[in-house]
Amino acid sequence: MLMWKGSFNLVLLVKVWLCSVWVNVDSWPCTNRRLVRSASSFDPFLASEGEPLHFSHENPHLIQHPCGKQFLRGIAPAIYLGPQVFISFDRFESSLMPVVIPKKWIASPALVSAATFVQTSRVLMVVNGQVFIYFYKTWQVWKQSIGINYPVTELSNYDCCYSFKNVACHGISTFVLAYDTGNSVMDSHIFYSLDGGYVFQPLLSRPHRDAMLLGVYHLASTSDIGMLLNSTEGNVTSIYFIYGDFRDIRNETGTPFELAPHAHERVQTIVPPGMRGFIKFWTQDNFVSSSNNGLTTEDITIIPTSSYPSNALPLHEDGVCFVAASSTEVAALTRHQLFYGSLDMNTNQMVHLGMEYSNDTTEPCDVLMFENTGTLSIIQPIRSTDSEHYHFEKCIINIQDMLMNLRPPLPSCPVEILSGEFHGHMFYIDVKQELYFNVTFVPKPGTGASPYVTVSNPHVLAFQAHIVQEGYTYDGNPQYILYIKLLEQKIAGMAHRGFQENYLSGKLSSFTVDIYNKGIFCVDMHPLSALVAVDCPPKKHIRIVKTTTACSKGLFEQRLLQNLTYLIDRNVYDPLFHGRKGLTQEDLKVTYRYDLWGCPLLLYYDIPWLPLLELWDEDKFVEYVSADFVLFEVNGMHNYDYLLNEVEANCLSKAQNWTTQIQNDPAQSLSEDTWSRYNYQSCKKPRGNYSLPSASSKYQVLNMNEKNRILFQQYNGIYVFKVIVVDTIYSYCDLTTVFSVYVHGALPKSDINAGKTLVSFLVLIFGSILIVYYFPKLLKENARMKSVWT
Repeated sequence: MLMWKGSFNLVLLVKVWLCSVWVNVDSWPCTNRRLVRSASSFDPFLASEGEPLHFSHENPHLIQHPCGKQFLRGIAPAIYLGPQVFISFDRFESSLMPVVIPKKWIASPALVSAATFVQTSRVLMVVNGQVFIYFYKTWQVWKQSIGINYPVTELSNYDCCYSFKNVACHGISTFVLAYDTGNSVMDSHIFYSLDGGYVFQPLLSRPHRDAMLLGVYHLASTSDIGMLLNSTEGNVTSIYFIYGDFRDIRNETGTPFELAPHAHERVQTIVPPGMRGFIKFWTQDNFVSSSNNGLTTEDITIIPTSSYPSNALPLHEDGVCFVAASSTEVAALTRHQLFYGSLDMNTNQMVHLGMEYSNDTTEPCDVLMFENTGTLSIIQPIRSTDSEHYHFEKCIINIQDMLMNLRPPLPSCPVEILSGEFHGHMFYIDVKQELYFNVTFVPKPGTGASPYVTVSNPHVLAFQAHIVQEGYTYDGNPQYILYIKLLEQKIAGMAHRGFQENYLSGKLSSFTVDIYNKGIFCVDMHPLSALVAVDCPPKKHIRIVKTTTACSKGLFEQRLLQNLTYLIDRNVYDPLFHGRKGLTQEDLKVTYRYDLWGCPLLLYYDIPWLPLLELWDEDKFVEYVSADFVLFEVNGMHNYDYLLNEVEANCLSKAQNWTTQIQNDPAQSLSEDTWSRYNYQSCKKPRGNYSLPSASSKYQVLNMNEKNRILFQQYNGIYVFKVIVVDTIYSYCDLTTVFSVYVHGALPKSDINAGKTLVSFLVLIFGSILIVYYFPKLLKENARMKSVWT
């Protein structure tokens, strides 16, 4: 045991010593330069089995997982794509073996054209045109995706870093696009996956345009898909976005811009984390930025300094070859220059940080990554001479130090405090709801700095804000509070008619508070940002109010309900929910689900009934539901009716009902989509003379504020109802619940024919009257006759 401990300590010391070895290479002006070599690389017998992966493009690429806070110690994994492929879990602070794929999956050479992280456990890679899932964190096994029947070259997804467990975030992070480029948008093969890459489906909706497809992106901050197209009219070539979702690509386009890719050159893109709408595009001759998901773009310009007096980037072979971004910073590498900028309103400006002191123009472009806020590292793999491992040469750059040495100096940061408790969190706004936030803001004296608020999706989210001075800091500087109210756009009343689309499903928007024109020097003064889902809060639900139950009145015991089986008469149910009567069928045997339905609500059959619904958010009561809803009996019972017809319900048009809804359903049977808030049409809105209300049609919609009720027939028994809130403007939630009622008090029906009985009874009465009237006369006549004859 002592020998083992001594050997272990020795290995640790060797690892520490090797990690601190300096590399004397005249290259980038690094704050710290070293060769990382860990103790594991001393094992010469450790080798990988399988086909080694190689990046299919000339310049290497590095992909860093955007969600560092979702990992232990906040260190996110990263993928290096080059002549070899590596996955690091410690920012390349250890020697690594190249990633290989089992030879049964792929033929040599195994060329990777694209890769992306999906949540925290797996990587998707396009290898030789096929999409594979690599479970790097757990089993280190490979699995081929299903559903892609044409070769693809690119992948696109967006990891929602706010919370992988949140329903809205989970849906974002598991949506993946796979596609090929270089063809017209109509001829390109585009696939999408809703489960994180396991199963793909073809994207059928396409824009009807004569344009070449350059890229397809998941624009998570607006819940949209954006297709980047390249079209030529005459001698003018323009690039623009067209938007939609995987169900419908709309004809909405962004402002055209220029990228001018050379022949066989691809347009490269990075979408920074944070869901604020930023996108960066570059080719050898162009570098442009968008802060609104490609609707508008701006060329990147350089702030002139003594080390780089030009305001333009290098072009052609010396142009931009790699870009890295965090949620607040961006850095760009050209062949020999390094530039830095911040992600704020003036995101089109960058500053020169340094240059590579090398005249070798044959070397491929370097790659870089953000270690932490204000810290960059340029990474190069170095092959070990005594094992299959690779070590990593790391050039660490302290951005703050570099910025302080620039001449002329950059303007100082104009703000001392910018803080808000909402930063980094996710919130929900349901229909007609509002959110309130506060931001503490302290500007530096004389700067005139002020905060501003932006939203990434103004179609669904609006805001109102005002600032108030509230006291002073210890230094005597005025302190301000920015009060923010977020509203759903459709109730805000701040947009013109038609701006707000009629969304039945929820949409996302981020909102950000930042300092206008604060400058690049504010490395540590982050914008405050949060994600708002204008959608259904995941724990919002409805409950049925049960004031009187069959258990509380002693008609049933909970113990018996847990094992209760009952029969429904064959004459009062239809298994297809068409309300048919007189069917040749058996009585229906039903097992009572006490775990789902609880104790049945007790109702008297002869009293009109209206279910009373409560709205709850988790365990908090919100309100009584004052919205239109419908219900049906889950076993197909049809021996109940409605109090009002369409005319009595004040309908202005023909009302929907279960019969017509089932007939309109392609499956001709009841399903979850037969009648819901997605297809509900209120009869209180006129729809022309072709659709008029009828007094012969029952009105089957209920509402606590209206007079319609359920009428039960003379029948004692258990009904199991499913209630569905169909009101389109009440909530984004699909509010449904299932409950049971026990109807009692109906006397057994008699087998005697009521009509015949009434006729017989009337004949008897009439006969009795005749007898009473004529019998005395007959007696007198009989006595008289006897006197005559005698």
